[in-house]
Amino acid sequence: MARARNRPQKQGSGPAFGNPMAEQVGPDFYDEAAMREALSADTEPLAAGELRTMVEQGAVLGLRTADEQWIFPTWQVRDHAVLAGLADAIQEFEGHPLWSIGLWLTTPHEDLDDLTPVQALETRDAVDLVRDLASDTADRWA
Repeated sequence: MARARNRPQKQGSGPAFGNPMAEQVGPDFYDEAAMREALSADTEPLAAGELRTMVEQGAVLGLRTADEQWIFPTWQVRDHAVLAGLADAIQEFEGHPLWSIGLWLTTPHEDLDDLTPVQALETRDAVDLVRDLASDTADRWA
């Protein structure tokens, strides 16, 4: 029997509505329960603690809203897994604000032929380039 899947929160219906940063980083987000489910194939959803650990380790991008809710951009999940190479890029920014990382990931970069890092990762041949660009950017932010 197939489980019902939580739908991503659409811009305009979730806690990030009206936030210009959220519009760029999203605009579609999973809430915590939907993200735990999105990362689970045919098994039970991840436990809340597992998802929090993934955020703390930089394995996924979780963002806190002004009302202290966690939201997760939907573009980071592919076939019940995190987009290949995304964790490598996020981890380069250790200690930097998560919203700033989200904006960086969704901003076109000249070094990526004007693709965003997310778009470059989707091609699956730019993992090293995106990680190196993230490292250089994080160094400049320090």
